Amino acid sequence: MLDNWVMVTANELVELRMIAQGFVTAPFATPAVAAAHLSASQGQHLGGVIASLALRTTSGARADVVSAFARGEIVRGYPMRGTVFAVAADDLAWQLALTGPRQLASARRRRIEHGLDELVPQAAELARAAIAASPDRAITRAALGEAWEANDIPTDSGRLYHLVFTLMARGDVAYGPLRGSDHLLVDAHEWLPGSSSLEARFNSDERAALGHWLRAYLTGHGPATLRDFAWWTKLPLGRIRAAEAEATSELEAYGELEGETRWGRAGLREERERIGAETLAVGRLLPPFDELVLGYPDRHYIVPAEHHARLVPGNNGVFRPSAVRRGAILGTWSAKQRAAGREFLLESFAESVSEAARAEFARAFASYPHPEPDAAGE
Repeated sequence: MLDNWVMVTANELVELRMIAQGFVTAPFATPAVAAAHLSASQGQHLGGVIASLALRTTSGARADVVSAFARGEIVRGYPMRGTVFAVAADDLAWQLALTGPRQLASARRRRIEHGLDELVPQAAELARAAIAASPDRAITRAALGEAWEANDIPTDSGRLYHLVFTLMARGDVAYGPLRGSDHLLVDAHEWLPGSSSLEARFNSDERAALGHWLRAYLTGHGPATLRDFAWWTKLPLGRIRAAEAEATSELEAYGELEGETRWGRAGLREERERIGAETLAVGRLLPPFDELVLGYPDRHYIVPAEHHARLVPGNNGVFRPSAVRRGAILGTWSAKQRAAGREFLLESFAESVSEAARAEFARAFASYPHPEPDAAGE
């Protein structure tokens, strides 16, 4: 719908995206619903993605996310960009049908350099056999590496990572339940619901699946553009544009960026008014790699360019936990374990932070879904 076409400011854009992602009012009843709404949540930092999903649910409980992994409602895999994401188990198989071949083609040169390309079918067979032989039908990466080494498949010099990625991109394995700090590997053919395949969900219609995914991204991440989605998935923009009309038929336009319409869920502005400026301005803590920061190619709408290097030190791709207030990241944060408990540490981008802001961040820290010592992501 192109009614009420009004450009949005950077501050409003942050607030609208916070609402769309469920970060303000935590509207999702379960972690699985939150994961499905976001389509995919960047998950290199296991503790971070667990917290990201917990913060978007009504309970806010970390344990609920861990239980959802254990029940097979959420998994981690490589649905796109050669990056690990947490997704609803119902979505991983059909997403991989769209993106897996491109990911595998991009990584083929590295597989050849490592001498792994011809070993992939054998590695997949051995992985599924090792998982089937385990008591819980789930094993650690280390155990899988030992099984490969025992069968003359090398895992040194980064080969273990590339083999696991390759099998995940192929749809052979996924990360299922957790055991302490280990995210265990499962047989995706058995662990994922049979109804999650491209054939079962979309009658093998890739355009229908792409339109569904585009609509889900714009609903869960928007206001955002088609180019944002193309960057997020690394799928061809031409294919995405072919699905635009159907995918955006019930969405609303929120201005544009460089000639591209920003689409989002209808009624976000009205919801923003109902929530109110004071509630939206309150200081909040984001986990590392949260989708509010990494779900879009341009992060300068939420963090000033001059401070971006402090959010990603050395520009090494490792995003620190951040503190957001009034529509902008004001600094990064960490937790220090003391004898008396956790201590909140704020590294502000500015020389000083108001007492009101510090008090808001302290309250957010107190309710944050922290991991237990020695638990996943600690």
